[in-house]
Amino acid sequence: MLKTLIVYIHLIATCAAIGTIVITDLRLAAKAMGYRVVIPPPERFETRMISAALAMLYLTGAIIVYLGLQANPDYLANQKVQAKLVLVALLTVNAVVLHRMVFPILGRSRPVSRWSRGDWTTVALSVSFSNSVWFFCAFLGIARVWNGTVSIGFVLTVASAAWFTIFLLVNVLLKVASRDEPKPKPDWIDSMKSTLSDFAALKEH
Repeated sequence: MLKTLIVYIHLIATCAAIGTIVITDLRLAAKAMGYRVVIPPPERFETRMISAALAMLYLTGAIIVYLGLQANPDYLANQKVQAKLVLVALLTVNAVVLHRMVFPILGRSRPVSRWSRGDWTTVALSVSFSNSVWFFCAFLGIARVWNGTVSIGFVLTVASAAWFTIFLLVNVLLKVASRDEPKPKPDWIDSMKSTLSDFAALKEH
């Protein structure tokens, strides 16, 4: 019963973190549909919610591992679990990168078009890592078929592929956001901004 309760709390913390991330991403994506886009850093509530969720995930995750070892001394021999622990550690490192490097870039209140290549790359790498790995770690929590059947290398390779895919999508979004005004002859960026203009109204809420 105790393990079930801990797993439930772990699940709730995961849902809280991912839900906050999704809401933040939608708000920023909507912002990008305008011109002369300035992407603000996440609001304090959002960062505190994710930080609290991460702390709860650490606590409940540690208890789950402890209970797992009590039931099976070879619990950590499961390479899927090993990979998840590596990814959680990397998420923690990335959280530091977000707070110390990415948020200050956004806090300068400069249009995306005026970002340096270094700023662009830093934001794209860190934001895409956060989005892809949070969701992938949640997937690992239910991927029981991978228990004892896949290697740590396989899991980390799939995680890397997910990261690369989201990295490309973030770059496309930043490319759209970097357009300061419509071109005389509209291209795909102007077309996307026009098509999703109603969605962009979400940024006001």
